[in-house]
Amino acid sequence: MLIYLFGLPAAGKNYVGRVLAEEFGYTFYDGDLDLTPEMRDAVREERPFTAGMRDRYYAILIDRIAELRAGFPDLAFGQATFKEHHRQLVQSAFPDVVFVLVEASAVVRAERLSRGGNPVTVEYARRIDGLFERPRHPHFIITNNDGREEIVRQLAGLLAWLSPAD
Repeated sequence: MLIYLFGLPAAGKNYVGRVLAEEFGYTFYDGDLDLTPEMRDAVREERPFTAGMRDRYYAILIDRIAELRAGFPDLAFGQATFKEHHRQLVQSAFPDVVFVLVEASAVVRAERLSRGGNPVTVEYARRIDGLFERPRHPHFIITNNDGREEIVRQLAGLLAWLSPAD
């Protein structure tokens, strides 16, 4: 199964992906590992990505997902994926994808970003949040405000629903 985790910076996509790996045997891949040099520069300079940057990047990501799926049937892939168009590209390439929007409150996200360790600053996140297009495609939501136990509970419910017992 391909689970695609998306959402705003510091919502906890990577955290949820790691929980999927540790608790449920998924392989997790952080799509940020494939950010292009121009995108890394944009983040460092706190500039939004252009449409061209995103289009080039999603071609790379689709190739990466195909490569990973060949070796890992249970794959969780995390990437913010701000634009509906790019989520549609992923769905066109992988019709069986399960989209999971990872959400956290603005206060929790700001707190996480202020701790450091994320290339996105609190101010930059506030400026780019408005560029995020709410999904119009089918998706599930994981709320990441209350710690690991709550994430495990939500994921267990999602996976049970997706893979009912025969």
